[in-house]
Amino acid sequence: MTGAHNDRNEKRDFIIEKCYECYVENGIEHTSTRTFCNAANLNANTLYYYFDNKDEILFECVNYGYKKLENAMFEAMDNGTISEIFSKLITVWIGFSPEMRFLCQAVSSPAYEEQRQKQFTKVNYMYDRFGKELAQRFDCPHTVISPYIHEILTLMSYYSLWGSDEMASIQCNTIFREMLEAVDEYKRNSP
Repeated sequence: MTGAHNDRNEKRDFIIEKCYECYVENGIEHTSTRTFCNAANLNANTLYYYFDNKDEILFECVNYGYKKLENAMFEAMDNGTISEIFSKLITVWIGFSPEMRFLCQAVSSPAYEEQRQKQFTKVNYMYDRFGKELAQRFDCPHTVISPYIHEILTLMSYYSLWGSDEMASIQCNTIFREMLEAVDEYKRNSP
């Protein structure tokens, strides 16, 4: 029974990944059940065997997307100097912009209204975990860098909707320099 359960979960995960790719490529309003079925090579009956409705697919795709972003951000912090880590993070954020565009669109959609606050709570928790991990790398309290982390991640959300790679990189580097100055000031003034 466990093997069948694992196979079902693997198939469901595969379908979520394919649906997510469709949403990222086409946007919410241009993605249909047929689009999902073609991408995952299945029929509508099979799709709705795994999901109750299209809204559930959207919710699962949003969860998948934020988990993917979280994994990429924490992987970028695995090793290197602070500057190297930050450079890798900028690459992650800029590379993730089409996906972030979908996530922002999805969370703002009417279909997501009942889930929105719960998702914001999860995203803020992810930002805080990320900030605390980065604070350990800087060897400073989380409160010193927290405003900068939220500013950068908010910038990346908005950038995905309207910005250019070059402008996002410039703005992120500016915020990063300000964050480094705040860390240096903290270290100079701490006993």
